[in-house]
Amino acid sequence: MLGVWSTLRSKHDFHKTTQVLNLIAIVALILPLIQIGVFGVRVIATRIENPKEEKDLENLFLPSGELAPDIYYLVLDAYARDDTLLEEFGYDNQVFLDQLENLGFYVATCSQSNYAQTAISLATSLNLNYIGELGDQFKPESTTRTGIADLIHQSETRHILESLGYSSIAFETGFKITQWEDADIFLSPRGTALEKAQVIGGLNAFEVMLLRNSAGLLLADGAILLPKYLRPDFDNPQKIHRERIIYVLEQLQTLPDVAGPKFVFAHMVIPHPPYVFEADGEFVDYDKKEKEGYLDQITYLNTVLIPTIKEIIQNSSTNPIIIIQSDHGAINSPPSSRMNILNAYMLPAGGNYQLYENISPVNTFRLIFNHYFGGSYDLLDDTSYFSVYNRPYEFTVISNSREGCP
Repeated sequence: MLGVWSTLRSKHDFHKTTQVLNLIAIVALILPLIQIGVFGVRVIATRIENPKEEKDLENLFLPSGELAPDIYYLVLDAYARDDTLLEEFGYDNQVFLDQLENLGFYVATCSQSNYAQTAISLATSLNLNYIGELGDQFKPESTTRTGIADLIHQSETRHILESLGYSSIAFETGFKITQWEDADIFLSPRGTALEKAQVIGGLNAFEVMLLRNSAGLLLADGAILLPKYLRPDFDNPQKIHRERIIYVLEQLQTLPDVAGPKFVFAHMVIPHPPYVFEADGEFVDYDKKEKEGYLDQITYLNTVLIPTIKEIIQNSSTNPIIIIQSDHGAINSPPSSRMNILNAYMLPAGGNYQLYENISPVNTFRLIFNHYFGGSYDLLDDTSYFSVYNRPYEFTVISNSREGCP
């Protein structure tokens, strides 16, 4: 305000100053446009170098004489294996595992994730192969993630099932890379495009970050003087995240009523932070302590997941296939235990007998296609590859940390 006032009062000719400022503005605009353009070219080049192969489906067929089973793939982000929960967090998860087994699940007690990062892990499980076999760009010296979103959105698993007559059902996750917005049915707790983009309906995560890390902090601190209905809601991003999870759990119970065989993909970002649930389901502030927040979200999830699964089973016209699987273990665990995951399967009509204690996500759909759809996939070695985010394909093999596991 002082700058504007002094400029208006000044008799100085600001023509040259304006030219300099215009030049700065043009450069500031050009640089991100170049970055966007370079990224777009890389995406196109990757798709040209690695065209999507049409898979031979001759040997795959729907089960005869009965309805094809619905398939529910429920990914619980960062849900650790029971031994890790007990040893590192002092949390006994046996009651929940017993409840799953009583419902007919096989719990793979030695299971590890194939990778330590969500995107790479899901690209692998949904495409029935390790990341190095899915694109020439995924080399140890590379840091690109170009192409991984395509692998998740248009995976081999989805392609096969849709080719066999399955409809695809997916949910809003808040993460573009795991949102199948082109699914036959895409479910979101918010209806309009502006609401989905968080342009309206309260502050989004970027706006909160901007206000708290700039001069906007003065406005944020001063907001306490405003009437309550005029104050910005800095908890709005956490509330939206919480709303998504509750919405998925509610909608899952209604999906058996959708006609025809269906493949349901639900990536739920829980117990992964942000921590927005108390153990009893009440809203909690994002800044909860790491260990306490993580365990509260597991307790809440355990409580609501069992009745959700029961509803799916009871309302399904034929026994469904249900996979409850984590993409990786607890985010703050060391590499030796970060790969330890919850991995439970309900595979009816003898499918559970095909499972084994250390099955990993890469073999999940290989086994399912073989048993239910006449496939002839060889099972791959169940290997866990740890990498850090900045060097995503520079892997270290992690051995199983549980005593007695292969």
